[in-house]
Amino acid sequence: MTMSSKMLICAPMRLEARALRSAQGSREVGREMLRGNGLHGDTTVRCTGYGPKRSAHSAVRLLAADFDVLLVAGLAGGLTPDVGSGDVVVASEIRSRNDVVPCGAADSLAAELVRSGFPVRRGPIVSTDRLVHGSRRTELAATGALAVDLESAVLAQAAGERPVAVVRVVVDAVGQPLLHPGTARRGLTALARLHAVGACLRRWGRHIPPEIHTTREEA
Repeated sequence: MTMSSKMLICAPMRLEARALRSAQGSREVGREMLRGNGLHGDTTVRCTGYGPKRSAHSAVRLLAADFDVLLVAGLAGGLTPDVGSGDVVVASEIRSRNDVVPCGAADSLAAELVRSGFPVRRGPIVSTDRLVHGSRRTELAATGALAVDLESAVLAQAAGERPVAVVRVVVDAVGQPLLHPGTARRGLTALARLHAVGACLRRWGRHIPPEIHTTREEA
């Protein structure tokens, strides 16, 4: 048995939000639309701001929002050699310096993405306070994390006791650093993939398994 849920998709950057909104079928009108909601049925896309500070402000405002499942979607950096640019990483858990948030929806979400033909990896995603390079990325990879971002752990706080999920498309990977001439091309390719993932998220949100609707304490 499945159930339709009100899903809030948090996209940190405007380009990410635009890619996801267009996949949901919503129209963007001017600057205010970029800052606000993109709506389609029971799915809302919110641009929450780049980095942990803006994410924290958004998380406070979203605590009282009307949704059943919170999903963070956007771009990320790959940490391990087997995670390449363009891969889709679904978080099994979100790690930060002080907390680990389980993602009970990971199996269902990853399965939906695999059925749609995406190159999916499922595993921990770690959120850091700033961009990481070189040896720091190696250290994070040694913990078993597959990808790194700046916002997911902070935005997950907006879920309260509601389920949370994270899906990120990798831009920079091992051997393909962020500060590289090819980053712009990889970024555009990753945004196109994020757009494609967005349509899949809408389908998944319509039929989320009921076992996902447990509190984080129960998980």
